[in-house]
Amino acid sequence: MTSQRVHAVRTFPTLAPFRASPVAHDPHDMMRLALSENAVGASPKALAAARAEIERTHWYPHSDGEPLRGLLATHYGLPEQNVIVGNGVDEIILLVALAMSGNARPTVVTANTFAGYTASLEITGHAVTTVPLATAGGIDLDGVCEAASGAACVVVCNPHNPTGTALNAEQVKTLVEVCRDAGALLVLDEAYAEFADATRFGSGLPHLHGEGVVVLRTFSKAYGLAGLRCGYALGDGDLIAAMATIRTALPYNTNRVALAAAAAALADQDHLRTVVDDCAVARQVLSSGLAAMGVRSLPSQTNFLLAHLGDDAPGIIERLADQHRIHIRDMAGLGLSGWARISVPLTRDVPLLTSALSSVTAATGAHV
Repeated sequence: MTSQRVHAVRTFPTLAPFRASPVAHDPHDMMRLALSENAVGASPKALAAARAEIERTHWYPHSDGEPLRGLLATHYGLPEQNVIVGNGVDEIILLVALAMSGNARPTVVTANTFAGYTASLEITGHAVTTVPLATAGGIDLDGVCEAASGAACVVVCNPHNPTGTALNAEQVKTLVEVCRDAGALLVLDEAYAEFADATRFGSGLPHLHGEGVVVLRTFSKAYGLAGLRCGYALGDGDLIAAMATIRTALPYNTNRVALAAAAAALADQDHLRTVVDDCAVARQVLSSGLAAMGVRSLPSQTNFLLAHLGDDAPGIIERLADQHRIHIRDMAGLGLSGWARISVPLTRDVPLLTSALSSVTAATGAHV
């Protein structure tokens, strides 16, 4: 006799389980330039704090992410109730989506960007409006502002992943004003903000004194703690409170080691400046090296470049990994066929990368 299932399992036909490249799990003898990781590495003080905290792993972490939460509040000049810490920005994005769920109005995102936004929104039942990128590859500010008029929430990655472009301060001010007039929550994912040139990048931080703006940041990129998973949100008190309530289901979401390392990293701003300065130099060397090969890349305010490799991009990327042990990211999955995202390596490693890329393209006669 065949038994009948009495419960229904929800399916998500447009989503697929995330599968990282095997290189992400077995990085032996590989130059890892596919995941926008920090080439310099974490602060030695952060590493020391992580090692010390290992001795306390038999204790649960603080349920509100202390002492990091309080340190972040002080660092940004905000009340603690306007700060929440999470297991990477990925979890923070999901908490935002849960807190905004049930709204009849759609959420606006840009096309060709981090897939976690639409995944979290779909899982939590949001309708999504997608705004195409501008012709030059950056965020279409006019398009986003127009879509915001009927939205409950607008999510913008600035600097943008994977193009590396950024909205400037005046453009962010415009977006903030439009969203506030429309009654739409503005979520600015600033995961790469530390790498950006302040004269070309506009942060949402100056706009946190009012309601309706939330800034997301992370310790994964410039602070070099990607493996420990620690991100945070700053801003709108009502949203942060709702996220904190939802987090009751995940009372110990950020582990002790991550909290200790992030707190030490935040205190070591000298190391952060070294990382950012080194990246700026290496990014310029890489950009020039690619241009000398005839490879076009977009101007970047991040620790990666989006480079156009042409129709044979998948083959070039595969051969670069197989023959030279250099791993870069094919952007076809984000709707950018022919493009690759290349993390900025150490300056000394740029010639190795450009030489290998030149060798692969020359061997195949590829037109980039």
